[in-house]
Amino acid sequence: MPLMRWNYGVARESFDVPPEKIGKLPLEHLRAVVLTQAWAGAFTTMLLADMGAEVIQIEALDRPDPWRGGYPPRLSGTYPDNQPGDRPYNRNANFNSVNTNKYGITLDLNYPEGKEMLLELVSISDIFAENFSARVIPNFKLEYPVLKQVNPSLIMLRMPSYGCDGPYSMYMGNGGTTEPMSGLSSLLGYEDEPPMNSGIMHTDPVAGLYGLGSLLIALHHRNRTGQGQLIDLSQQETSVHLMANQVMDHMMNGTNDRRQGNRHDQMAPHGNFECDGNDSWVAIAVRSDQEWQRLCGVMGKPELAGEHRFGSLSGRLVNVDELEQLVTRWTKERKAKDIMTVLQAEGIPCSPVHTAHEVMANPHLAERGFFQQVEHPETGTFHHAGTPWRLSRSPVRTRTAAPALGQHSGQILGSLLGVSAEGFLSMVERGITGDTPCLDD
Repeated sequence: MPLMRWNYGVARESFDVPPEKIGKLPLEHLRAVVLTQAWAGAFTTMLLADMGAEVIQIEALDRPDPWRGGYPPRLSGTYPDNQPGDRPYNRNANFNSVNTNKYGITLDLNYPEGKEMLLELVSISDIFAENFSARVIPNFKLEYPVLKQVNPSLIMLRMPSYGCDGPYSMYMGNGGTTEPMSGLSSLLGYEDEPPMNSGIMHTDPVAGLYGLGSLLIALHHRNRTGQGQLIDLSQQETSVHLMANQVMDHMMNGTNDRRQGNRHDQMAPHGNFECDGNDSWVAIAVRSDQEWQRLCGVMGKPELAGEHRFGSLSGRLVNVDELEQLVTRWTKERKAKDIMTVLQAEGIPCSPVHTAHEVMANPHLAERGFFQQVEHPETGTFHHAGTPWRLSRSPVRTRTAAPALGQHSGQILGSLLGVSAEGFLSMVERGITGDTPCLDD
């Protein structure tokens, strides 16, 4: 594939660009062959597809993406109307949420024929990405020097949880393990209580964003030099960047931050406060004595601002338990949205703690068109979270639903590799490709 050059456009202030002026998607001249799965790697390659790249995701029938959920009789997934259906592996919300805009094929790399076809796809692609533990790619003998022989300008992204070398590189992992391994979990939790994970594997999507950023840098370098490169991205290491302040403080001062729930050592009050309503909360962050004075005025307690217990940040931190009780007595009598409106008007950071349903109905996100309607042939039509940035001249968008298992195998293998209809049926019969999992009970 010939190298393409970036077409740097002129920045525009407005997003009201006439359709005839809209350019091509930024990466639609690129092709990526990926063995990404679950969240971090799948998120990286979905963002790549969002920006226009032709992303061909490969799974094996005996090892589909684990985010497709369980298989009868051991089902584990989130399905429309809680109904797994006859093909639950195509209906699970986890998989379908991070694989839009991709092509999906199946190839068993344990067959020489399957591995040969993977190498053929790599030879006509720009990117190869995977996020297995570090032992998998060497076991398949698909390390970067091997792939460079078939495509000298290839960019390869590897995303093992703990990197490609070092004593932990062979360990499997995900956000549930990289949060504690990075030290992040040591900061999560309440004072005098054990550490805890975030509960949502927060480090997975963060690593996914780092993965996309590293690919864009490598593409920029290749467009200037013609050289591909290997990217070794450790999810543990990207996670450490989330606590850079604590790492630097420890290195420079020997300190270890304590767990403090939603409290902050430079802001008070700072936290989530109960409001009027069922499990309703509002987040408030007071950054200065002046903001505290304005909050006291809004609460109808201006005298609190002059009390020695609360007049300064140091005093509020010392008396934080009593401070939070005072604020809670005020918030519990009011709706979270009303509190946000009045405090934001006073320049005090404040927001309701939204449920997922409330986020879906958020008028601000609706106005910006963040949620996009996606029609999936086996789940129906649902709204999906859109790409987390906007481009004025080449707007990214969700174009296709996540692929069903092996949905595009015949199309891709036929159009790109010249596999005949008879050859494809033979591969299906031998279990090299297909659209139904082959799993042991």
